[in-house]
Amino acid sequence: MKVTMFKSRQPKQFNFKSRYYNPEEDERKRRLEKSMRKKENYDFDAEDFKSEMKYRWGLHRESKSDFNKNNTSLNKVLLFALLAVIVGGIIWYLNS
Repeated sequence: MKVTMFKSRQPKQFNFKSRYYNPEEDERKRRLEKSMRKKENYDFDAEDFKSEMKYRWGLHRESKSDFNKNNTSLNKVLLFALLAVIVGGIIWYLNS
């Protein structure tokens, strides 16, 4: 079993954005579907609800993912430094 304290660097992920994607058109379609749901004769569709939740949660996840990745390694280094100071202080106290 391999135990490591720090993660090794991963290769950079390929992020391909399609050329013909139009965000305004996509947003317009989403708003149109949402307005259709508000009509009286609309039946609840679980797939629509699921896709809406994926869309909303995806927006939040993309904005914070890089921030969290960078902070986890920094937190590990700070925790290691704090532990080293505590252990060093205990050893120094016991020797004097």
